[in-house]
Amino acid sequence: MYVIKEKGSADIPEIVITDYINTGYSPKIVFSAVYSDKGFHAHFVAYEKNPRITMTKHLEFVHKDSCLEWFMNFDPVHTDGYFNFEMNAGGVANIAFRKDRYDKTLLSVEDIESLDIRAEVFEDYWTLDYTVPFELLKKYIPDYEFKKGLEHPANVYKCGDETEIPHWGCWSMVNREKPDFHVPSYFGKMTIE
Repeated sequence: MYVIKEKGSADIPEIVITDYINTGYSPKIVFSAVYSDKGFHAHFVAYEKNPRITMTKHLEFVHKDSCLEWFMNFDPVHTDGYFNFEMNAGGVANIAFRKDRYDKTLLSVEDIESLDIRAEVFEDYWTLDYTVPFELLKKYIPDYEFKKGLEHPANVYKCGDETEIPHWGCWSMVNREKPDFHVPSYFGKMTIE
């Protein structure tokens, strides 16, 4: 189980993705998350050279580019739904609140911009940072309450459906014939400490 700690805590845990689905290409991904009085803060490092960035507008299919994703049910007490945060190396996002692949509510561009997304590409890697404000969670989960100690279904992914070498990596492996990240039964668990 991954532990989300308060921002500024010592020893912030990391998730390292090196397991990929049948591709032969497996860039190392490092993910960490913390919380503050504002919301949850996500940080990724993707050790991938020359990431593909073709999607330039929010709500486009960024999973076709070099893409990092965090799916999480932030309030398992009040909902079975989860947010999928999908972003390319240009900081362009496709985000929804959903029950599964098909039952979803896309976030507005205004809501996406509230995440203060920051992406930066370097010679051998790229980084992605954003904040999920508590106010945004309350907008989509009216009864949302920040609580410590619960088990939150979640997963972290790296994909690139139309990159030079298509690839799909997972923290909690999805055992399906075709890659499909929108299967909550394969989510791992995260908790807030």
